[in-house]
Amino acid sequence: MRLACWNADGVRGRKLKPEHFLNQQGVDICLLSETFLNHGQAFRLANYIYHRTDRPTTGSGTAVLVHCGIAHHSVPIPGLTHLEATANHVTMDGKPVIILAAYLSPSHTLIGADLSAWFGGEMPVLMAGDLNNKHGIGTRG
Repeated sequence: MRLACWNADGVRGRKLKPEHFLNQQGVDICLLSETFLNHGQAFRLANYIYHRTDRPTTGSGTAVLVHCGIAHHSVPIPGLTHLEATANHVTMDGKPVIILAAYLSPSHTLIGADLSAWFGGEMPVLMAGDLNNKHGIGTRG
């Protein structure tokens, strides 16, 4: 299975169209951060099922694109404080995995409460995205 992580910096009106990248690279699952889609704003790509979490206000947002034919389902995200995320349950090499697309605004610090619900459980979690940790600052909480 081929995965990609992409800080989209807005998925609409880009010079490099997502479908070109995904098809050219043969991507099965793509984790997107900073989609900049507003609630109700449509976004579709041929051959992909799109799961997204929009920010209630303008900006950011996360999404997981899953190629059609790959068994998966959306997973609810309880109690996040600062982290924005979209999660899906997939099977990789016959084993269940949670795939999590994440975004953390540079104005926030990642706190342990945002991660504890996902890590340390029985199911493996693959998280990728833009956590804006430019100076190597660790988590707190």
